[in-house]
Amino acid sequence: MPRTKEAFSAMRETTRGKIEAAALSLFARKGLSVTIDEIAKKAGLSKGLLYSHYPSKEALISELMRQAAVNAGTSVKKIADGDNSADVKIKQITAMMCEMLSSSQIGIDYVMFTIQAGMSGFLMPEAGLYTADNPHPVESLARIIASAQAEGSAAKGDPVQLALVFWAAVEGLCCFAVTGIMLPPVFETLSRIILKEEKDDN
Repeated sequence: MPRTKEAFSAMRETTRGKIEAAALSLFARKGLSVTIDEIAKKAGLSKGLLYSHYPSKEALISELMRQAAVNAGTSVKKIADGDNSADVKIKQITAMMCEMLSSSQIGIDYVMFTIQAGMSGFLMPEAGLYTADNPHPVESLARIIASAQAEGSAAKGDPVQLALVFWAAVEGLCCFAVTGIMLPPVFETLSRIILKEEKDDN
């Protein structure tokens, strides 16, 4: 019985998913020097089938970079655009990062992949990744920090610098995670990079 167009499309999406998952895991741990042969082997596919989806390793890297930018940018922007107070938004972002570091291997892999891509000098203009509708997560977090400072709940300092230090802490913990050293962050420790310590009324 011939496959329907829908079935064929679903099979292609499944195959692309296998390729992307295999590449993401390898790139995150071994860097962008990973070969197409290694990716195809890990995905359980032939090189020919892989090339039918991605004509080059660079095309695959570019797609994963796009996914990483969308995932990070939209998740933080969604919180930034919400109606909660700035300190609550910072706590929401901190909780999201703690959850990722504790239970989301794919989230850790995306972070490590972007680090590896940056260190390798892979050329992909940031303008092609982040836009007004999908800003860099550091930009969105800095905007929240500025509001929290105005409210009196955040530490003093340049909002962008505080956002960068927070993001660097998350990236550092991801580096430990991929080496097998799981150091799930304490929520209060991570949030205190930005927020003032809450006073105990008791």
